[in-house]
Amino acid sequence: MKAEIAAPAIRIPQGNMLGGSRPARPQRSGSLLCEILLKNGSVTPEAVDKAIAIQEERGGQIGRILVSNGACGEEAIARALVEQLRVRKKEGGHVEPDISIAARAHKDVVGLQVLTRPVRTMITLFFTDVFALVLAAIVASSVHWFRTYSAFGEFDWTSWLVVGPSIGLCVLTFAGLELYSPMAKSTPDELRDIVFSTSLVHFGASLLSTLGDLPIVKWGIFVRGVWWVATLFFVPIIRAVVRDRLCEQPWWGIPVCVLGAAKTGRLVVRTLKAQPRSGLKPVMLLDDDPVKHGTLRASYTNEVMDVYSVNVSAAHFMSDSQRRALADDLFGPDSDVSSGPISSDHIPSSSSSRPSHASSPDDEFLGPEGHRPSRPKEAALFPRGKFAEVDGVPVVGDLSLAPILAQRLKIPYAVLAMPGVNSVKLLQIVERVGGKFSHLLVIPDLFGFATLGVPAKNLGGVLGVEVRQQLLLPGPRLAKRVMDVTLTGIGVLFVLPFLLLIALLIKLDSKGPVFYTQKRLGRDGEHFQAYKFRTMHGDGEARLKAILDADPALRAEYEIYHKLRKDPRVTRIGRFLRKFSLDEFPQLLNVITGDMSLVGPRPYIERELTEMSGQERIILRAPPGMTGMWQVSDRNATSFAQRVQIDVYYVRNWSPWLDIHILAKTVGVVLKGSGI
Repeated sequence: MKAEIAAPAIRIPQGNMLGGSRPARPQRSGSLLCEILLKNGSVTPEAVDKAIAIQEERGGQIGRILVSNGACGEEAIARALVEQLRVRKKEGGHVEPDISIAARAHKDVVGLQVLTRPVRTMITLFFTDVFALVLAAIVASSVHWFRTYSAFGEFDWTSWLVVGPSIGLCVLTFAGLELYSPMAKSTPDELRDIVFSTSLVHFGASLLSTLGDLPIVKWGIFVRGVWWVATLFFVPIIRAVVRDRLCEQPWWGIPVCVLGAAKTGRLVVRTLKAQPRSGLKPVMLLDDDPVKHGTLRASYTNEVMDVYSVNVSAAHFMSDSQRRALADDLFGPDSDVSSGPISSDHIPSSSSSRPSHASSPDDEFLGPEGHRPSRPKEAALFPRGKFAEVDGVPVVGDLSLAPILAQRLKIPYAVLAMPGVNSVKLLQIVERVGGKFSHLLVIPDLFGFATLGVPAKNLGGVLGVEVRQQLLLPGPRLAKRVMDVTLTGIGVLFVLPFLLLIALLIKLDSKGPVFYTQKRLGRDGEHFQAYKFRTMHGDGEARLKAILDADPALRAEYEIYHKLRKDPRVTRIGRFLRKFSLDEFPQLLNVITGDMSLVGPRPYIERELTEMSGQERIILRAPPGMTGMWQVSDRNATSFAQRVQIDVYYVRNWSPWLDIHILAKTVGVVLKGSGI
């Protein structure tokens, strides 16, 4: 066995480190190539649209798809690549180091290096919780000191004989609930576990101290309550801040290998890259379909990892300088191309070591019609190959590589993203490649189902997934109502003076009533009058009609979003109220009467039912809310159809912890003033 070679830190073409999580910059090469082909008349727009659809569905390189579809020939692709070179050089584009170069020098691990450090992530979370728990205890101790300073005159540390072990017990409980796993739980689930575990520990410590007359009894009920509330506040908040600040670091999280590079696998990669907070960092994809591979691929033969480059010569229409420049532009400069073969079909530059060219089924470039040159060429005259990629994550090879790469790169987690495969074949794949991964997550064909708090059940040896309709159960509905009334009653006491001030400003700014009412759809489709502060002029509809008739662009914006970023109907004070969502505060009255909830789907109007594609049957199971998931996710930047889907997700996944999470995020969104 050859000694393993430590792979260097490699930067992938988009600029991300493998296992990193910063969103990749938009990749222009594919779209630019299509633009050039269209300009040259080599392909039709219909052929490009079809190829892009295939690429989105099944993966692969756009040039190879166009050639395999018969939309154009390889020469047209090659000429377009040369033109792309000129355009990129004219724009001053910089070509970053290519992963394929590293693959030549380190074939045993295909040039890949996993940068994530799961143990470091766990240690960071551990010390974060210790800091938050100690901080909460210090706050409680300070409150106790201020209350008893006149009696004792000094800080009393004896209570920490109980507080210290309680902090240790909290940490052990968190570990038992897997809160230190690099793979983060959903925020509602994490919040639920923190609240239940810390409440249980605090209640137990307080009860035992009272019964045993331990030092913490000196704190009294009030201070112990402060300790509990401070713990519930600091632990999730500090955890969220630390995770948000560090989750995009290359070392944060746990490396993941995605098995399957078709539509679902690509969706998994994009989702994980867009949500680095999850802690799952995709580092590579594997797929048995050669169409999804790039011009560089890996294989495992004779106990050795090998890297194969699929090449083609363009000597019959490009000059030597163009060929060299094209290779450097596409794949990075390589001053030592003759340092050694990267695979059995590598063509060295030395004339004395030119091998004969045997036929190989892999000899293709951008399509099945690729060909070898009739005579040997220098290596510098050949494009050196690239891994196919999905958002910067390389498609390395077929599924047979999974066990060896899992072992050599220490990848403990795999996602099997093949929901369309039948159960027999899926089980064969699991047995074939899953043995080296300590965790294997199988994506089932259950798209659209609830995802939060969905437990697996054993039905006599048959795997089942229990989907609970929480909002149809009387207990959860009562809990939601109690939370609405309690929080609204407390909130009104604080905001009432501000509401009176806003009402006065509205009267001074424009003519008309202070409040605006509109008939909206409530739970089970019942109508109710929703209250808002008036933010528009009385002749607002006439103003809107006039501007929409005069400006087609604004009409298109209104048809997509059902609102305008610069609405002519809005008053001066109305713009301020909308920016900070203050116009919706009168809906607290709707919450008290039971027509609305603090958190819920958007309150729709009846004329919008025709655009909801039948989803209103799901959305109207829940009372509409003052705030909701779409308001705190992407606010008004989402289209109407996207907002409907977000509301459907909320109803299917509702829990009290999800409501608390949304309310907490709403505070930050309102303070940022990202409304319109």
